[in-house]
Amino acid sequence: MTDDVDLTWDFVLTPVRFEDNLHSPYVRGTMVTLWAHSSDDKEDLRVRGHAVGEGTAGLRLLDPRGHEVGRGVAEVRVPDAIELDAHGSLILRRDDEAKVAEVRMLAGGEATYLVRYFREGRELHGNGVLAGAGPADVTLQPRTTFLFENREWLTVGAPAAETGMLELAADQVKVATVPLVVVPESAIADVVVLTEGDWLAALAQAYDGNGERIFGVDYMWNVAGAMQTADGDLYRYQFKSGRFEMVRAQRGVHSDSAMIQSEGGFVDSTNHVGCTAGGGGGAGGGGWLIAGLAALGLVRVRVRVRRRRAG
Repeated sequence: MTDDVDLTWDFVLTPVRFEDNLHSPYVRGTMVTLWAHSSDDKEDLRVRGHAVGEGTAGLRLLDPRGHEVGRGVAEVRVPDAIELDAHGSLILRRDDEAKVAEVRMLAGGEATYLVRYFREGRELHGNGVLAGAGPADVTLQPRTTFLFENREWLTVGAPAAETGMLELAADQVKVATVPLVVVPESAIADVVVLTEGDWLAALAQAYDGNGERIFGVDYMWNVAGAMQTADGDLYRYQFKSGRFEMVRAQRGVHSDSAMIQSEGGFVDSTNHVGCTAGGGGGAGGGGWLIAGLAALGLVRVRVRVRRRRAG
């Protein structure tokens, strides 16, 4: 039995392999789909669960004949820390550079961060539990991705330069306070184009005079001497060995260039996080059963069940 928490940046839906791998502990409030395969009737089974209370419980998935087709242990916790990671750094696989201590962004822009939950240093998995508050003119948009990579995101928008604090909560429990620094255009002191060949993307990153990164900046792009029609902070391209092109990003008087091997691409934005959807699932046929949730009421599971024939 496995779940739909896919933590690999490969854009492949790993639960179809039905690995014996539950991504426990889960963050309280998340919805989780559990997967298993019934060898009796060659069907793939899935059931929806809602982590509504802290604790640990054993899970058993039974088919209509009462045969066990999967089992596991689910732990649910409320986080005591939240980490924000810059999306662009993750795209380039620079995970060690992704974590930010503050939201430092350009006035009039939008910046998107991956949200990670922790309890006593252990990462909690799941999404759909984030809420936030900040200054009155600042917009906080929690976003979730469900297809392929199961993630929680936060997009921040600010119309004018200011400083303040962002209050972040998980499942209605306040967890973190993050400094917000919104800077004017004049704060941009440098622009650097970063590349990672394996991931076929060039990222434009702005810096202030102290070398601090400024997010939420869009750029004009020039590729092989041709101006691109869209603005953003990413250029995604198709690799072509031996075909070298110069890609250039510019914001005001600041610009930088990098050489790539490409046969075409397009301007994109780190504010695009892939396939997003709201929580919840549709009704399905009855008869499936999750049994053995004897956790003294600490963990309760509400189910929506579907099945599909293996092809």
